[in-house]
Amino acid sequence: MTAVTTATVISSCATSSDLVDDPAPRGVIEFSAPDLVNPLRGQYENLVTDLFPQSNPAQSQFPTWPGTSDTSARIDWRLLQPEDPRNISANADDEDIYDFSKLDAIIENAGKTGRRVGFRITSFNSCCQDSYPDNTDISVPDWLRTIEGATQDYDHNGVTYVIPNWNDESYLSYFADLLGALGRRYNKDERVAVFEMSGYGDFSENHVAFMRDELGIPAPEPEQSEAELGYFSQYRDQYITSESIEYLVEANLRAFPDTQIVASLGNPQITKELMRDSPALADVVKPVGNRSDGLGAYRPIPTWAENEFSRYVQTGDPIVDIVRNRFRIAPTITEWPPQFLKGGTEREYYETGLRDVVNDHVSMTASTGFPAQRSADRMPDDLYDLWSRANKYAGYRYAVSSSAIPTRAAPRADVPMTFDWTNFGTAPTYEAWKPQYDILDASGTVVRTIDSRIDLRELYAEQSYDDLAASPASRTETDLVMIDGGLAPGEYSVRVRVLWGEMKTDATYSVAFRPMELAQYTRDPDGGYLLGEFTVA
Repeated sequence: MTAVTTATVISSCATSSDLVDDPAPRGVIEFSAPDLVNPLRGQYENLVTDLFPQSNPAQSQFPTWPGTSDTSARIDWRLLQPEDPRNISANADDEDIYDFSKLDAIIENAGKTGRRVGFRITSFNSCCQDSYPDNTDISVPDWLRTIEGATQDYDHNGVTYVIPNWNDESYLSYFADLLGALGRRYNKDERVAVFEMSGYGDFSENHVAFMRDELGIPAPEPEQSEAELGYFSQYRDQYITSESIEYLVEANLRAFPDTQIVASLGNPQITKELMRDSPALADVVKPVGNRSDGLGAYRPIPTWAENEFSRYVQTGDPIVDIVRNRFRIAPTITEWPPQFLKGGTEREYYETGLRDVVNDHVSMTASTGFPAQRSADRMPDDLYDLWSRANKYAGYRYAVSSSAIPTRAAPRADVPMTFDWTNFGTAPTYEAWKPQYDILDASGTVVRTIDSRIDLRELYAEQSYDDLAASPASRTETDLVMIDGGLAPGEYSVRVRVLWGEMKTDATYSVAFRPMELAQYTRDPDGGYLLGEFTVA
């Protein structure tokens, strides 16, 4: 596919013999170099935890990771709403009902350091504290525990686990109120890039396998699941009904219609509502993406959507293709699990992670969870290489990989140029970036600016990645540009910049990133890249 940008066309005096085909005019930056830092790609600060390897002194032999534009946080509901709303006036402002201070601080600190935030609210976390006050694991507010039927206590190994009754009307209503307040405060804030669907499951990951595996309370059997839950559930880790799902999904979508929402996709009915069926999708600006927490152990594509023994796969349910192709329009954000989960070695763990980053078009990889993150032992070089490339391959990595620019053009003639744009990464960008070309005279003054017709959101390669020593497949598209006649005789240079254009309508706080870092050399102080020179004479 060729994109064509045409300025006012005048008969050209340039001929094909005047064109110099330069396959790499200033050089493409290879993956062996330090990573590029751009929004919503690569390694991000998960759980507001510094990037690896600099977060672990034991790994000081490795170079400092160059940075990130993203951080993520997980906040317990109890921290946001310690006061019982039944004791507060019904006409009270949100600030009188909720305590936003911790989340405000995270967002403000991130904004000061050039980062945006993604966050999730949890109402149950099955781990991972060394100990719990009063031996009680509780993420919901204390007052919710006093409402009959809203939660239930489970004693296990000396710890009381306070778990919401996921279908209880009071639980769902109060959580929906919380979502509404969060949306009113943060949806229009451009420092908030991502909201992770919240309100159901362990860590709000849309399953409660802990109840099945640790508490010995499995969910309905597959044969009874449709009658009891309203949808088919194969693995006995789902406790929420379709009616509750519709209510909770709609509350999430209506709270954050202007913000990129992602969700763990373990529940097929939640996935259907988020990606296809909820009436609230009509007002959502961005398609819902995938939040996967098992990189290195499980594919980012959930088991029910990829395993040959899944009934959804066997029956050809249309939602399967929607999930498998979601990367084309929405990001996949991942997290490494803190254990191998399915056994195996560290090498196999990192190999699986690398392979899945490429084949499942992952955009972001977490700074936490993998074995070396906290290990006191030096990470072996070969494992660091696997981990490092998983991060570098993730997301978009664009460059003008070749160009054809005339060496000379006659006065008053239009000047044809072609530029090959390549994405070397595993996924496209999902935000608005504006590639443009500047023509500069000998003094460095911009005398022409032409918008590119290349849509970077459409530039990505299909992947079939198995050779772990290789780089991902890349994809290239050609942009044809015509510079209108009228340039005065003289020497000119051509540069490209990719400008930030992502904005929320009626934003309460605006963010403006510098031009995108491209995988090529010669970046100038304005974020531009020199592509070549020509003479008008």
